[in-house]
Amino acid sequence: MIDTTLIKVIDFWQKNAEEKGLLPRVIVDKIDTDTQEVVDIVGPRRSGKSSVMKLLIQKIKTKGNWLYMNFEDPYFLEHSNASVIEELIEAYKVYFKPSLSYVFFDEIQNILSWEKAVRKLRDGQYKIFLSGSSSKLLSGELAGLLTGRHISYQLLPLSFREYLMFHGVSLPDKKAVLLQDTVLQKHLEEYLQIGGFPAIVLSSNQELLKQYYTDMIQRDIVRRHKVREAPILEKMGAYLISNAAKIVSLSSLQKLYGISYDLASTYLEYFKEAFLLFELPQFSYSLKTQQKALKKNYPIDTGLANAVSFRFSEESGRMLETSVFLELKRQEKETYYYKTDSGKEVDFFVKGKGRNELIQVVWNLTDEKTKKREINSLFEAMEEQKLKNGLILTFNTREKFSLNNRDILIQPVYQWLLE
Repeated sequence: MIDTTLIKVIDFWQKNAEEKGLLPRVIVDKIDTDTQEVVDIVGPRRSGKSSVMKLLIQKIKTKGNWLYMNFEDPYFLEHSNASVIEELIEAYKVYFKPSLSYVFFDEIQNILSWEKAVRKLRDGQYKIFLSGSSSKLLSGELAGLLTGRHISYQLLPLSFREYLMFHGVSLPDKKAVLLQDTVLQKHLEEYLQIGGFPAIVLSSNQELLKQYYTDMIQRDIVRRHKVREAPILEKMGAYLISNAAKIVSLSSLQKLYGISYDLASTYLEYFKEAFLLFELPQFSYSLKTQQKALKKNYPIDTGLANAVSFRFSEESGRMLETSVFLELKRQEKETYYYKTDSGKEVDFFVKGKGRNELIQVVWNLTDEKTKKREINSLFEAMEEQKLKNGLILTFNTREKFSLNNRDILIQPVYQWLLE
């Protein structure tokens, strides 16, 4: 017999999926809704995964019947076994529509052994779309669970272009970007301060970001991994975010919090899995050297970092650097930081097909000592990598010059973010 409460839950989420007035997201146009592969959309809590699913539903409405379910619903706290997915399908067909083509499951990681039920649905020729707040859904683990037949998309908080779209700023071409120079600088300052979580951008309520952080810690880490030392975990996360764009060693975390090296390493993995932090490795042609080198940490969002860190908002250069890192992440670029043979550092070394790129990020170059240091580091790395072009991104400086037949472009970050 079908649980009547489940029928009410289905009815609620079917109506919820009909939400009007959703703002566009770039990722929606990239997703093929006709694929036979399972589509998974993965990203941090509150990044807009549910809205993306609803936008996808709008795309397929004329193609067949669909079922949408958000597994964050309280009903699934007590009904979290994989069998509930079969019950969902059965209840939908009996009480709503007898045929079903598309299935949208939001926050799928809340269901135990969900992959078994999803495999069975896929074999039943349903088109399946999943979302989750765990980076493991993007890893080889998911490929194993679904025997390889899936396509992954990563959804981060709003890009700067999407942020502008949410504020009604239209940029049809490069000329429009140049003509709105002052307006875009102002928007970039706000973007760096409040970040790109959609609800924060629409409400400007930065206090909510502290709750986001708590939810990530409590729901995506403590509850999922049954962490006993939650206060230490929460403090460590805030500390790492406070030291964004810096190297923080596990041994220093071990000493700072009086925990074992292995536990410090485990907690760092939890932060990465919940999309709270990303790591950036040092580039080396030697895999062994690369694995041994310390990594830099970056937070998922500059606004979140400002809300929970001790001093991040005071360091504008690191906010700017973080925004560049996150954009490279959105573009799925293979990215590292670079150290020259003499120990000089360049913020980003981006490997591309036939074209590598070195990028230095600094708030401004008004101080001659700073300018000389940044250019020398970049130039030395360009020589080592035999690159003819290098890029320095700043808040608002434009300049171009040549040095020993190598060209360095200095460009405002907002222009680069909108290219």
